[in-house]
Amino acid sequence: MNFEHLKVFVNLAETLNFSRTAIEMNLSQSAVSQIISSMENELNFFLFKRTRKEVHLTESGREFYHSIKPLLNVYDKSVQKAKSAAIRKRNNLTIGYSGTPYEISILPKLIEEYNRNIGNDSLYIFLENFAHNELKDRLLNGDCDIIFTMPDIISKMENVKYINLVEGHYCVNFYNSSGIKHNIFKISELNKFRLVFSDSEWCPPSQNILQKYIVSVNKDVNVAYANNILSSSLMVKAGLGVGIWADFVNAYQDKTITSVPLNYSIRPKYGIAMLDYGVTTSTKRFANWLSKNYLKFK
Repeated sequence: MNFEHLKVFVNLAETLNFSRTAIEMNLSQSAVSQIISSMENELNFFLFKRTRKEVHLTESGREFYHSIKPLLNVYDKSVQKAKSAAIRKRNNLTIGYSGTPYEISILPKLIEEYNRNIGNDSLYIFLENFAHNELKDRLLNGDCDIIFTMPDIISKMENVKYINLVEGHYCVNFYNSSGIKHNIFKISELNKFRLVFSDSEWCPPSQNILQKYIVSVNKDVNVAYANNILSSSLMVKAGLGVGIWADFVNAYQDKTITSVPLNYSIRPKYGIAMLDYGVTTSTKRFANWLSKNYLKFK
């Protein structure tokens, strides 16, 4: 017994006419008869009394009708609500980001450019700012359609597609330091600076490994920790130290920060991630556009 059979039963209970039910349900009259017979065999009681001229509900059939009809109504309403939610989802695009100075400076420009070239009046874009681990959860739960991230952050996630946008360097980041003569810093040269690190709960795994390595090489290094990258940047701009982070973290066209690469083998990467299944058209369209146009915003 399935929902379609139940709908046939409810219709016949209301029409009490096999021919009319067959027309309304787009079935043959024999198909309606077979469905009702199969239901009666499964239920082990008769639903209708049939004569050559009339069809009537049995007492059991009447009780069954009054119980089943509300359930079918709830089912139909549930389907309509789910379809409406799916339509709304297709017309929404929720972008998750971790709040780097670069993202804060570039996202308004990027979204404005996207809407001008690709977007439409029915598309609604939302932004959500969370730490990396929360962004991963929100992507898996469907709360975010796409997130800005790094591959080492999502490396253990299944059914996630990553699109790389840029490869950079881990750098020593100075504020208003035009007198810096280095083109590159060795890890062993960092002992003379007060360093601003990101908290291990926030920073990507590759950066956390780098921070631990710096401390192991420079035993007496002075380190201050910030609970997110925006706080790290503000501390550097307040003269509280020099920052260790990837060059693509800095705000768009920020001339106040001088980034000098570290002599370090790991090259950080930055891109976007989305689920590898059930992705909406608006998500695919945005990801495709961004992968082709991202370098305009570097």
